[in-house]
Amino acid sequence: MRVLVTGFEAFGGMDSNPTQALIGALKNHEVPFPKTMKVEGLLLPVSFSEVFTLFQEKVESFNPDVILSFGLASSREAIELETTAVNEINADIPDNRGIRPMHQKISPEGPLSFSSSLPLTGLEHALKNAGFPVKSSQSAGEYVCNYLFYRMMETNQDTFRLCGFIHVPSENIIPIQELRRALSIILNYLEY
Repeated sequence: MRVLVTGFEAFGGMDSNPTQALIGALKNHEVPFPKTMKVEGLLLPVSFSEVFTLFQEKVESFNPDVILSFGLASSREAIELETTAVNEINADIPDNRGIRPMHQKISPEGPLSFSSSLPLTGLEHALKNAGFPVKSSQSAGEYVCNYLFYRMMETNQDTFRLCGFIHVPSENIIPIQELRRALSIILNYLEY
């Protein structure tokens, strides 16, 4: 079983992004996962023009069974399992290349939304049982996170891949060592 985990670089004037640290922890073998899995991490740019191209190149070369994409939502208080990707871009701040698209469709002919194909209810229970603040969320925003989520779901409608997006709060809510533990719980839950 092959799992691709993605995170983002720092953005919006912040010095760090916990999802970047999560990818670093994976690469440094600091996240335990089942031996039956091959897990690879990918750090993505906060860039509307670049993010999906780099993501798709990795998907094509690695051919994962599961894709777990993580992003930072610093205003949130819990791990939020995103249910829905919406066909909308409204960037409240410019991306890391200075681009700030507003009132645009991600896919002009595409559907209004796509749903996550991850087993969100089970993941929520597994994380809650481990003591994490966690809930489902119906909005991944209208920034680069949602853009990636929508394009990911759009291009995996005819595959058997489990794909989805998870927002995490800032490190003062959930420290990086706890985030590593959360990812380990998620990976163990997804083993099949």
